[in-house]
Amino acid sequence: MVYDVIVVGGGPAGLTAGVYARTRKLSTLILEAQATGGQLEWLYPTKSVYDYPSYIAIEGGELAQLFVLHSRESGAEIRPEEVVDVQRQASGFKLATRQGSAYEGRSIILAMGMGLLEPKRLGVPGEAEFESNGVEYRVRDRREFKGKRVVVVGGGDSALEIALEIVAAAKKVILVHRREEFRAMEKNVEAVMESPIQVLFNAEVTSLEGDGKVERAVVYDNRTLKKTVLDIDAVIVNIGFEPKITPLPRWGVELEGDRLIRVKADMSTSVRGIYACGDMVSYPGKDKRIVTGCGEAVTAVMSVYKYLKQPYWA
Repeated sequence: MVYDVIVVGGGPAGLTAGVYARTRKLSTLILEAQATGGQLEWLYPTKSVYDYPSYIAIEGGELAQLFVLHSRESGAEIRPEEVVDVQRQASGFKLATRQGSAYEGRSIILAMGMGLLEPKRLGVPGEAEFESNGVEYRVRDRREFKGKRVVVVGGGDSALEIALEIVAAAKKVILVHRREEFRAMEKNVEAVMESPIQVLFNAEVTSLEGDGKVERAVVYDNRTLKKTVLDIDAVIVNIGFEPKITPLPRWGVELEGDRLIRVKADMSTSVRGIYACGDMVSYPGKDKRIVTGCGEAVTAVMSVYKYLKQPYWA
């Protein structure tokens, strides 16, 4: 089968593309490499989302599943496969996946977010030893930290939101940040400072200790060099994520910098027949939000429709 459009990426933007492609009766396949629902499902399933219109607050995983349900109900096919190669051919494009499948599409919409992500690590003694034994890099379910003493490392919005997410269930939450102030949004900073979370500024974790699982964190003050040993049950490191090497240059897609795709107003890329949307695209004034990615997906689908059907009104 040759699909009208193959969407690479099953996060909010890719799933929205699936919904709107089906409203135009375009046969649609969505391929997702990591977790259908994107970062909402993989990184933030129990984190509350406050900035998606019509929901005052909704958990990331729940919102992700609503995107998935809507796309499936619209008639889009969704498969958990990682695209590793794209080749031009007479019918349009041939996509190969790591799982050994090959798919043909007349057009492509790239909606891969920031790509497959690997968490940045502290690089301190004990970190690798206790990974998944008390050392975590994301919160799959805040209930896992019920009654535990938890250190959260980081100073951005994600780190603060993690601390706020688990503080009600945890026995104690200590937020460790190496600078004297947070770089997070004022709303999150205010919420942390008004919560029971203990904040250690100008502090760094230098080692993790324990017997089979993490039990202690050694923290030092980078101004006074004073060391403190904290008795803990878990550490959540949230100092950022590093995308894996992008395959986009091999596919002939022109980039802006190292990873972002340069698009025109119609979401077209440098390759005819390939469009893009979501966090991976770059244009003047771009703002990385779920709602903006969804809007870009609609634009990309309309561009695909015009490219394939060439309606008289286009």
